[in-house]
Amino acid sequence: MIAYDRNKCNQLLLQEYIEKHHQQSVMPPINEAYRSSETTWHWLLDYVTDAPRLSFENDPASNVAEVNLSIAIVGGKKVTLDDSAGYARITNISAFDPLDYPCLEAERVLLKDVQGSVNQAGKVLLDLGDPDSQRHDWRVTGERTEDERRMAGAFFKRKFQEADLARRTFTLGMLAPTNQAFMKPQKFRLRTVMQEGAASRGAANFGDGALEMRIAMDDEPAGGSPGQDWVYPLPSDRSDLDTLTILGSHFFMHGVIGKGTARAFNVPQARFDSRTDAKGFVEWLGVRPVSGGYLEVPPLEVTANGKTLTFLDYRVPIYINQDHRLTMSLYRGADGSPRLEVGMGAQNSKSSIVCKMNGIRYRCSLGFGMSSIYRFTLDPTSRRLDVNLNSFNAYVDFIPNLLLPPSVASYVRSIEFANSLGNLVALKALQIFNGLDEIDLFTLNTLYFNAEDAVQLKTANLTGEMILLGSISPRASAFTIDPVQALLSHGQPQLFKTLPSTPGVTWTVEDLDGNTCGVGQMNAQTGAYIAPSLADIQGTYKRIKVIATAPGQGSERHISRALITVVARAITLNPLIDTCNAAPDTRELSAHSAGGTLRWRVEGDGRINETANAEGKNTYHAPPVRAPGVPTFTVDEVVVENITTGQRQRSLIVVNHHRQAMALNVDLSGVLPNQAQLTALVGGQPPPAPLTWRCMPPEAGSIDSTTGLFTANEQGAGQFVLITVLMELGGIEFDGFTILPLPLAPFPPKPAPEALHASTGAVACAQGVRTPMSSRAVSFN
Repeated sequence: MIAYDRNKCNQLLLQEYIEKHHQQSVMPPINEAYRSSETTWHWLLDYVTDAPRLSFENDPASNVAEVNLSIAIVGGKKVTLDDSAGYARITNISAFDPLDYPCLEAERVLLKDVQGSVNQAGKVLLDLGDPDSQRHDWRVTGERTEDERRMAGAFFKRKFQEADLARRTFTLGMLAPTNQAFMKPQKFRLRTVMQEGAASRGAANFGDGALEMRIAMDDEPAGGSPGQDWVYPLPSDRSDLDTLTILGSHFFMHGVIGKGTARAFNVPQARFDSRTDAKGFVEWLGVRPVSGGYLEVPPLEVTANGKTLTFLDYRVPIYINQDHRLTMSLYRGADGSPRLEVGMGAQNSKSSIVCKMNGIRYRCSLGFGMSSIYRFTLDPTSRRLDVNLNSFNAYVDFIPNLLLPPSVASYVRSIEFANSLGNLVALKALQIFNGLDEIDLFTLNTLYFNAEDAVQLKTANLTGEMILLGSISPRASAFTIDPVQALLSHGQPQLFKTLPSTPGVTWTVEDLDGNTCGVGQMNAQTGAYIAPSLADIQGTYKRIKVIATAPGQGSERHISRALITVVARAITLNPLIDTCNAAPDTRELSAHSAGGTLRWRVEGDGRINETANAEGKNTYHAPPVRAPGVPTFTVDEVVVENITTGQRQRSLIVVNHHRQAMALNVDLSGVLPNQAQLTALVGGQPPPAPLTWRCMPPEAGSIDSTTGLFTANEQGAGQFVLITVLMELGGIEFDGFTILPLPLAPFPPKPAPEALHASTGAVACAQGVRTPMSSRAVSFN
């Protein structure tokens, strides 16, 4: 079994997300409208989704791997329209960036396991377009009502269903193909387990958990699920341990040690009897009767009584009889470390051996038996599990050739010769146990965490099963970039480095299309970076890849990538403009900045708290209703100021006190792309009196007071304009307003309603506390 924690899953998804950016296969920007009620629809413009983040369900008894999922919508504009007055009008405009954004939150998304084998890699997949992944509720935060949140979630379900498989699918892990004869993963099962205490919404570890992969090898049964007494697989007091491998005692003894040793004895078809302890763990193996099978003992050269002797052509049989056969016993040493005791040969069973002296070969007979103890230890440099010779006892009964001198005959019966030969055989056996295709099982080589990372072991324990704890870290020959994701303001410096530190790395930057212009300045030798200027950012943010390339050629040339997000705004405040009725109506706003403390106020008759909540949200309270007459609406400005820098952002709230008698018709045909013809109507007819027009904010554009032709400021960065109109006729005033998005575009027609699928056993989705994206990039709940 292999387990790794939620934060590691999120890190893997982020790595693949960056790679997908490089491969041009992420979800494309969304430009489409969807309907949330009979009279309301939402127009999405350049909606961009970020990498998924996972949290876990508190259902350790389940035999499936289901996770809650959150995807940030880090770019784009949402325009809300309403036709309850008989014509389409905009009621809300919000513009999102990596500072302030909504999240798509999906409940109980199923992770898929694809059957793995020697010839076909098995993957752990997150496919957001798969019907099994969409069985439960999806919602989008920030919408006003639960129905609207679910309708937005239904829209995203459809968009992921329509997306190409490569765009909607993410890989969490992979069982790599292997040609190791004793380790062939055939299939695996997934399960998720929540960390203790993580079910409490107020807990610091809320949503934390682990993904378990239970892997069955070639001849192993698939096995069942752990019971209710199963404990959380990762230690809560060691944050540096984020992976676990448990090697079942049967698999370890039969599948690794037994099969590998049999192959080293040149009899791979050998099978073993086994003995279990009181708890059912395999603690002893003994080879069954088998023909052939020998350990080839290397030549031994010694000096005895001034003569150089070479002993060669000796083989230790794997099986002699039931009392003398290869045996292996697994147990804990006095220090708690795993140990393996190996017995082979027999002193009273003679085999041929050649003693070579002065170039002449003398055939002799030797009975040899040995018992040796090997310890499993962690190499401090490679962090791999090594097998080391601890001690041995050799037993020799040597019958020399009668033609050998008496001094030689005396030597081969000595303890010195027995120890020399025993040490040679013990070291040869050590090579077997350390050389089972280098036992890369212990570095979890079969589980790829994005093809460049490997597990470094930190603890090895024998509790009946072999338990190995470790952490995901760069291989000695590779590296990752730190930080792997950064949120920067325009012109802000950032120093990048490699983990581990790697000399000779070359640093470059490019945008997501591979362009190198307007992406900032990178020192190719040091990794010191300066984000691009505001003039180089088209829109509200820009994404840039940092590429670190190591020296080398071909496969030796390692490349790692990171993702930078550069934001244009110092503060992001949403919505940009909203409408509401007079008190007791309220509206929720949110604001974030890259740093500093934000203070809120209202310029107008409404009110708002001076500070937002921990998620950056604040509630605007509309003023009391005015007496009938003009104005039928008022405009408040919500101002958010960074008290550290003095920078500000403003949002407009149009408060409806009474129904307007004037309606504004907007026509974009027959005029320039940056123009709109506005016509005021009273009772469906143009009014006879002159009109007074006004634009808010003034820098958004201008309007001809006679013709009502609005011309947007093409040099401005505004994303909306509020146009008001006032008329006096016979001593009675009439007023009206309309909201237009910038740049100007025709309103989309009201679409058909989204299909809502019934939720089956839905549970509340985790919601994380808002902080700037740079600090929450891999910690969504």
